[in-house]
Amino acid sequence: MSDDTPADAEGDVDADEAADADEAVASDERPVEPYRTDDFVHEAPDGTDLAIRVFRPETDVDADAERPVLLQRTPYGRPDGPEGLGVAARALDAGYAVAYEDTRGRGDSDGEFLPWVHEAGDGAATVEWLADRPWSDGRVGTYGGSSPGQVQLFAAAERPDGLRAIAPMFSPGDLHRADFFQDGAMSALTFLTWSLSDAVAGHTIDRLREAGRLDDDRADAAREALGDALGRVEALATDRPLVDLPDRLLADVDLPADLSPGDLVPHWEAWTGRPTYDGFWRSFDPEPDYDRIAVPGLHVTGWYELCQSGTLTNFAGLRDRSPATQHLVVGPWAHQDTSGDLGELSFGEAASAGAYGVWDLHLDFFDTYVREDPSGPFADLAGVGPGGANGGDGWSEPGGVDGAARSRGSDVENPSRLVETLRTTVDDGAGDGAWVRHGDWPPADATRERWYLSSGGAAATDPGDGRLRRARPGTFEPADEWTHDPTDPVPTRGGPLCCGDVDAGPYDQRDVESRPDVLTYTTPAFDEPVELAGPVEATLTVATDAPDTDFTAKLVHVAADGPAINLCEGIRRARYRHGRDREAPVPDGPFRVRVDLWDAHHRLPAGDRLRLEVASSNSPRFDPHPGTTEPWRATDDEVRPAEQRLFHERDRESTLTVTRL
Repeated sequence: MSDDTPADAEGDVDADEAADADEAVASDERPVEPYRTDDFVHEAPDGTDLAIRVFRPETDVDADAERPVLLQRTPYGRPDGPEGLGVAARALDAGYAVAYEDTRGRGDSDGEFLPWVHEAGDGAATVEWLADRPWSDGRVGTYGGSSPGQVQLFAAAERPDGLRAIAPMFSPGDLHRADFFQDGAMSALTFLTWSLSDAVAGHTIDRLREAGRLDDDRADAAREALGDALGRVEALATDRPLVDLPDRLLADVDLPADLSPGDLVPHWEAWTGRPTYDGFWRSFDPEPDYDRIAVPGLHVTGWYELCQSGTLTNFAGLRDRSPATQHLVVGPWAHQDTSGDLGELSFGEAASAGAYGVWDLHLDFFDTYVREDPSGPFADLAGVGPGGANGGDGWSEPGGVDGAARSRGSDVENPSRLVETLRTTVDDGAGDGAWVRHGDWPPADATRERWYLSSGGAAATDPGDGRLRRARPGTFEPADEWTHDPTDPVPTRGGPLCCGDVDAGPYDQRDVESRPDVLTYTTPAFDEPVELAGPVEATLTVATDAPDTDFTAKLVHVAADGPAINLCEGIRRARYRHGRDREAPVPDGPFRVRVDLWDAHHRLPAGDRLRLEVASSNSPRFDPHPGTTEPWRATDDEVRPAEQRLFHERDRESTLTVTRL
């Protein structure tokens, strides 16, 4: 079905369930000008009907005037109106039409919901359909955060006619690299809370009810069971085996014979059954196709944001492999909180997305690249044009899968690129966090600095024993040892968390560091301020008596007056130490693992110190490793502790590498 006339049915999905970036920055703003609302249905390439809602300015001049269109495609339900939505309200007042589409299998769109599987073809078809409407001037921009951010990349790689610019905010990249999974481990808190949420599993239950496959009593019972599970999400991360968790959660629900618990969470088995990166994950990984994206992008993320790694990878990959200019903004934000007051810290009045003007920046971006009218900070950049980096519109052939890895950055600043980050700090009398303009990320003048881990063998029990030093260690130092107990994992304390009622952001880590299964290594007090600006990683020489295990690392700012505030963190599953696309048996002796802690832009005043925490769990953010070769299939009877060692002597060094200005 394809129809240029409005459809009769109104969408009935509650817009409050939306998880897009508009909801992360609450706004009371309404369009000043009157607008009209029309619902349409158009066909995906395979004939599936997709439902789209379009808001257009309705003026006395010409309600059907040709206008540029901004599109958001969402699995969380089209909003009833643009009120309170930062981009939509501003864009309508500026003369744009604004469209929201329910992705396949969501809201009023037909088809089966398979997260991200159909978004390339569906998204490209929607862009071309909008560009061809009589009330469209043929120019389309896309925007949105989280899932509505990532789907823009898939559509852009199809190079649809009419697409001029994308603005993926809080956007994942390779979902197997970060977000739902990370370097071999499961991002359990995110995977659980998203998969079982009202907006995902709950919406699937509603569609089954509407289709007559679930009666009201069974649908209500299923919703109640999943809601109860979300109330004990910390325990769910250790509820084994994880591969069939939905079966246990819904065991008491009397489902009809033609439905199983897996039908209510259809992606669960497919995802947990593939711990290794393969063709399945490649099928909805945008990174190998960066070469095919030839439109400018505005990428927005936060230092404590779930999708920080994905967004920075998207920015860097497109910067290096797309002919079009890419811009980047990073605030002190989390996936669900852009207020500037996060965790136990406040980064100042200018730190919030609202104070920064992130929605005004979106409009300036679209004015510049969709309307071809350079505006706001983009008007001040050199060589800005409507197409590529300097006004071109070419594209290059796609590269291989390995070409998607992040590079360090350009050797020179780019005057045509907007890159702004908020430099965080712990209150030290020098003022709040500050916005800093760069020509690239990491900044061209940033350098990599290596610190060596060192101790007398008591870094797990003596807070003064573990040290970070610039000099290489001697020929012999005793290894540090600890026991990883999967039934008593190291608790998550802040960090880049999502979703639901979570405590994301910076928190004092001293209680965590007091555990005997957490090693700490600390620098001397700095004689002068230190500014970190870029990637952080730890390379650890380790050993374990388990057939597989995890190693975690966390970078901490230790203030002179005591608090130890987390900056960034990561994990590496030992079997995937050579890459997520290939398993390697864990050897009996020492081996090396590299832990990606993501990025930071942070200032430490003189007198403060940096600290690296090393452990083997961080739960419920990640699933605690049970010590088996198939951790997501392990039962409670198979769980075993792991005896761990970390080496830091000549030829078996362990290091922390930071990027600093």
